[in-house]
This record gives sequence, structure tokens and C-alpha cells, in this order.
Amino acid sequence: MQENQINRNRPRPGLWLMVIGGLLAAGFAVYAVVAAPDSTSGPLWIVVGWGALVFLYGLYRALRGRSSVDHPRGGTDANGV
Repeated sequence: MQENQINRNRPRPGLWLMVIGGLLAAGFAVYAVVAAPDSTSGPLWIVVGWGALVFLYGLYRALRGRSSVDHPRGGTDANGV
């Protein structure tokens, strides 16, 4: 009973993934656009893509909510308890 009350106050699971992925994608996109005239910025766009994927996965987790395999103390529980 007490364990459920503790989990209710926690933020949605994808919040930090959205923050970190969004900052990573936006920061490297700005740097890639600024650095484009001087040098090749191709590898920078790979980092922008990875940041966007992290952001999208965080958005999915935030909208979907907690999964049945999320363990209350962190990590996952393969038994689905």
C-alpha cells in the first residue's frame, strides 16, 4: 500500500529523456547549421538524429505512462509484477 503511494508522486517516466534528447538535438542542430559553411557537418547530423530519437522515445513513455514491467525501485522486472 505504501509503495503505491510513493510511486504516485514520481514524474512521468519519459520526462528526462525528453529534456536530454531535446537539448541534445537542438544544440547540435544549431551547431551543425553554424559550422556548415566552414567544414563538413555530416557527423553532427547523426547526433541530432540520435537526440531526436531519444526525445521521441521519451515522449512515447510520457504519453504511454508506466509499463507493467517497470520495477518500483528502478530498472525492469521481467516477471511483470
